[in-house]
Amino acid sequence: MRVDVTNRESDYQAVAARGGRTRITIGKQRPADDTSMNPSELFLSSVGMCIALMLRHYCDSRNLDCGEIKVRLEAEWNADRVKWDSLQAAIEIPGEWSERRKAAFLKVAKTCPVHQTIVDSGGMKIEIA
Repeated sequence: MRVDVTNRESDYQAVAARGGRTRITIGKQRPADDTSMNPSELFLSSVGMCIALMLRHYCDSRNLDCGEIKVRLEAEWNADRVKWDSLQAAIEIPGEWSERRKAAFLKVAKTCPVHQTIVDSGGMKIEIA
């Protein structure tokens, strides 16, 4: 996998080798109506989307009607250490699920490669709501 990032003034662009693109604007030249995310928000989005993708695949492969999966990410920034002190993901999967199924959802959520990458750097709390 490869992603190339370029920057010119306030404009940042990432292009994946497969052709996917994202662009953000940060700084004085950012238009007032710009809704692009900053890199930290993109990071949290990546974790949440990865978790949702793994759960969707799990549900679809078992013909489970899981409706709209929601993943809410929260993080606390530590400016002194220049890192996130805590990352938390709260997952909602509509339906009446047994404790056994919820445990399976949690196990699947933790297989997200983005999550696995950061586990050794302080961990991440994931909960099934």
